[in-house]
Amino acid sequence: MTGALASTWYRISAMRPRLRGHAQIHRQVYRGETWYILQDHQSGLFFRVSPAANLMLCCMDGRRTMQQILDIAGKRFGADRPTQDDAVQLLIKLYRADLLHGEMPPDMAELERRSERHRHHGLLTWIRSPMAMRFPLFDPDRFLDRTMPLVRPLFTTAGFVAWLLLVLFGAVLAAMHWPELTENVSDRVFTAQSAILVVVLFPIIKALHELGHAYMAKAGGAEVHELGVMLIVFLPVPYVDASASSAFRQPRRRALVGAAGIMVELALAALAMIAWEWLAPGLWRAAAFNVMLVGGVSTLLFNGNPLLRFDGYYVLSDLIQIPNLDTQGYRI
Repeated sequence: MTGALASTWYRISAMRPRLRGHAQIHRQVYRGETWYILQDHQSGLFFRVSPAANLMLCCMDGRRTMQQILDIAGKRFGADRPTQDDAVQLLIKLYRADLLHGEMPPDMAELERRSERHRHHGLLTWIRSPMAMRFPLFDPDRFLDRTMPLVRPLFTTAGFVAWLLLVLFGAVLAAMHWPELTENVSDRVFTAQSAILVVVLFPIIKALHELGHAYMAKAGGAEVHELGVMLIVFLPVPYVDASASSAFRQPRRRALVGAAGIMVELALAALAMIAWEWLAPGLWRAAAFNVMLVGGVSTLLFNGNPLLRFDGYYVLSDLIQIPNLDTQGYRI
C-alpha cells in the first residue's frame, strides 16, 4: 500500500543517500524484541528506528538508489515490507535531523533557515520555561578521563558493597535517633539559618549528584560533552548531559547511570547522619541535618520516585525493559 507521500517517489527513487559520519546505529534488546537506536553524535539526540528502517539506513552507502534500498527491504520483510510512503517519511526525518548526505550540494539558504529556526526554538524554550533554563559552560570529557582512575574503584563490586553498607549503617542510625531527628522538625527547617544552609548546600549536593551520572557513564564507555548550570526557580544547579548512555546495549548499564545520582545523594545522607550523631548542637550539626533532608528524604520522595519523570522513572523503565526516549529522542 502507498500513502499520500508516495506521489513524490519519482523524485527520490534515483537518489543515492548516505548517512553522515556523525550518525551511529546501536542494537538493543527489550524483552526479547530488537530495537535500533540511531545516535547523532553532533546534536546529542537519539532516534528509535524500526528493524525495516534500520535495514534501509544500513543500505544508505551512497551507491544504492532509494529504489534498490526499498527493494532490498521488501525482499527481507515480505508482507511487512516498508512502503514508498514509509521510505519518503524516513528521508524527510533524516533530512530534518541533518543526518543525510544528498547528491546535490548543500542549500546554504536552507541551512541558514534551519539554523535560524533552531535559535528561535531555543529562545521559545527559554520563554516557555523561565523556571528551568540551561546554560552550557564547558566540555568536561577530558577532565572526567583524567580523574576517572581516582574514582574507578567505586564502580566495582567491592565499591557497591561498601556503598550499600554505608547506606544501611546510616539508615540504622537514623532509625535509632528517629525521635530526636523528628522532634520539632518544622521549627528547625523553616528558619532563616536553615534556608541559608539549603541555598549553599543544595548546589553542592546536586553537583556531586551530576558527577555521579557523568562518572558512571564514563565507566560504561560513554562520552560526556556538556556541563553547565540550570536555573530551577532561579536557584543555580549544576547539570551534565550523560544522554550518550542511552546507547548502552545492556539495560543494567543504562539503569546504573540513571541511579548513580541517587546513590551519591544517599551516600551523602548516610555520611551526614554519622556526622550528625558525633557533632555537638550548632551550625555544623544543622548543616548535616539539611544534607540528610536534601540527600535522603527529598531524593527518595522526588528524584527516586518512579511515578515522577526524574531519575527513578528512567531507572525503572530500563530495569523492566520498556523503551523510553521521550525527553531526548524521537521515533523514525
